[in-house]
Formats: sequence, C-alpha cells, structure tokens
Amino acid sequence: MGKDFYNPIEGISRDELRKLQFTRLQKTITSALNVPFYQKEFKAFGLSASDIRSLDDLTKLPFTTKDDLRNNYPFGMAAIPLKDCVRVHSSSGTTGNPTVVLHSKNDLDAWAELVARNLYMVGVRDTDVFQNTSGYGMFTGGLGFQYGAEKLGCLTVPAAAGNSKRQIKFMKDFGTTVVHIIPSYATRLAEVMAEEGVDPKKDLKIRILAIGAEPHTEEQRKRIEELLGVKAYNSFGMSE
Repeated sequence: MGKDFYNPIEGISRDELRKLQFTRLQKTITSALNVPFYQKEFKAFGLSASDIRSLDDLTKLPFTTKDDLRNNYPFGMAAIPLKDCVRVHSSSGTTGNPTVVLHSKNDLDAWAELVARNLYMVGVRDTDVFQNTSGYGMFTGGLGFQYGAEKLGCLTVPAAAGNSKRQIKFMKDFGTTVVHIIPSYATRLAEVMAEEGVDPKKDLKIRILAIGAEPHTEEQRKRIEELLGVKAYNSFGMSE
C-alpha cells in the first residue's frame, strides 16, 4: 500500500492505462464468445474477435440490455463452467426475471480489491472501524463491502440492515468511524439519533459515509453530511 494509492496501478500513465484496457478488452471478448448469446450477437453484427483492434473499436460492439440478461435467466450468460463458479447474486426481480450474476473465486478476489481501492480513495484506512448497514443477501452491497473493508484491514461490523437503535448502539460501543449506508436510511438514522438524544457530532466517532444503492441528489448528499457531521461519498455500481 503506497502513500497515495492503495494499488500502484492507480498511478500509471494514460498510455499504460490504454494498453491495459485494450488487453483486458480482448480478454473479455474472448471470454464472452464462450456464451451462445454473444456468438449469435457477433454473427448478427458481422463481427469477429479479430475485428477489435483498438479501444476505438468499442463502438462496433453490440449493447447488452437488461432484457438480454432477463431473457437468459438463470445461467445463460455464464462464460465459464458452473463448477468454476462459487457464488451467485441477483437483482430483486420485481419487474420480471431477476438479473443473475455468477462469480468465480477470482471474481470475488477482484471485487474485494476494487472495493478496498474505493474505500481507500476516500480516506478509509486499516485503523478504521467499518460498519455495514446493508443486507447480506442477494444484494451485492452487503458482502461486497464486507470483503472489501476486510481486505483493506478495517475492523468490520456486519450489522446488516435495519434495527436503528442497535445500529446506533454499535456505533457508540464499537467506536465506528466509517459507515456504508443507503441515503434514505442515513437520513432516517439521523432522525432516530435525535429521538434517542444522541448527537452524532459529539457522541459518535463517525467521519466517513459510503452511500449508494439508490438514486439521490447532490443536495441530499450534502444534507446527510450536515445532519451527521461527516463526509459522505457516492459509491455507485451494479451487479451486472
């Protein structure tokens, strides 16, 4: 771990970055072409892997839509054998078939590394106490941030979702300094703190919030910072 970057790769030059991106793009395309869906898509567009000769050729590639993922439920998009997969996550499926994502052991290691980089970038360090208020089910925010915070070396509190009074008790008793939380719940938690006579700016040690998993405005983010006396950083992503 360097002084400025969690991973030195974050400091490479633009030319080095483009070379790395192209190498990984080629690898991704080769892997995707193990999937019947992409074999058909490439054929329909008159494309082959050899047609992608630079990052500029990204414009030649067909889009993958949410419906494509739903229509290939559950494992039609798998690019590696199921025996090499160790976990599955999915969306809620409230608008039809859920979108499913399979993960290999290597995927999980890469995911933890990326979340660790995400947290390090906003000032989280191995001396922090990290409390995760996301659910630990099919939603990726629970386990994803858990493994990332552990990889960074934080003392982790897998508090999971809900039970606001218990969340606040853990924050006080464990000396929580970083919290992963959805924006609407951050606002609700501030309300419960006020009801319980807890001043987050005086009674707690929280200094950083990682917020995401639902749309929110810049005004809402700033409001959360004011309510809790913290720095709040957007953390966005999706399973697929």
